[in-house]
Amino acid sequence: MKIILTGAAGYIGQCLEKMLKTKNVILLDKKSLNYKTDRQFYKVNLLYRRNLDYLFGKERISTIIHLAGESVVDEKKKYSQYYNNNIQVTKNILWAMKKYKCKNLIFSSTASVYKSINKPVTELSEVAPKSKYARSKLQCEKLIKKTNNNFIILRFFNVASSLPSLLRGENHTPETHLIPLFIQNILQEKKLKIYGKNYPTKDGTCIRDFIHIKDICYAIIKCTNYLRKKNIREILNIGTNKGFSVLEILKNIKAISKMDIRYSFESKRKGDEPFLVSNFKKTSNMLNWTPKNSNIKKIISDEIKWKKINLN
Repeated sequence: MKIILTGAAGYIGQCLEKMLKTKNVILLDKKSLNYKTDRQFYKVNLLYRRNLDYLFGKERISTIIHLAGESVVDEKKKYSQYYNNNIQVTKNILWAMKKYKCKNLIFSSTASVYKSINKPVTELSEVAPKSKYARSKLQCEKLIKKTNNNFIILRFFNVASSLPSLLRGENHTPETHLIPLFIQNILQEKKLKIYGKNYPTKDGTCIRDFIHIKDICYAIIKCTNYLRKKNIREILNIGTNKGFSVLEILKNIKAISKMDIRYSFESKRKGDEPFLVSNFKKTSNMLNWTPKNSNIKKIISDEIKWKKINLN
């Protein structure tokens, strides 16, 4: 029996591919891979059920790790982009799972489904997504819950950093994630933009929970092992229980890079919450998992190494 990994060309997908030990993994993406692998790869658009029909008919699939989707938070985008790439694709995967009796699903969701409160959120905290992206992810969660599948929905907080020694990491065009965007611009001697300076936080800038990509991958791998042993239908937070403001991130980047930083404050962006930090106690207890690589200095140091590799 094999595992399907959707979004294999993406940030998390390519890092996870490198860290997965099992060879029984099939890689899917609508884009070509920008790395070499000896695993099976299918370049397919999951908006079309016939592609899934062909694949499930050909291969014996036991588990799907569903990472593919529209993940850029941009309120200027039409909701149809999020609907098609997140909701409709998830519907198609659930259809194929039912037809071919594949029972195990790991789904990458987001912490942005939560309502912002000034303390770490648990899996039982109120959900109130503001962005189109978050609303589409919550709708996917609801679809998954309606099935008879075994599933683990992972609500990722701010995934960050890279695996420079393995030559895998973030390489978005354009880059939108806070830490890699700041580091990239600093290395290119560009001025940084900080959106909002009067949030109800200690320094007026947003506070977020940053988690190293290596810890994300370890969590997913533990989930694949856990699903083999038990019938489970769970939602788990993947975070660190620590929050850093935008200005604190800049301070850490400056200390580590030893470079000057120029920045300006811009208007707030629609959909940005002031405070979003994880309580991961449930995840720790269930998976025996802790974010041991997510020290903010390691996150920033690894990202600087990766950006220097990519920019040279």
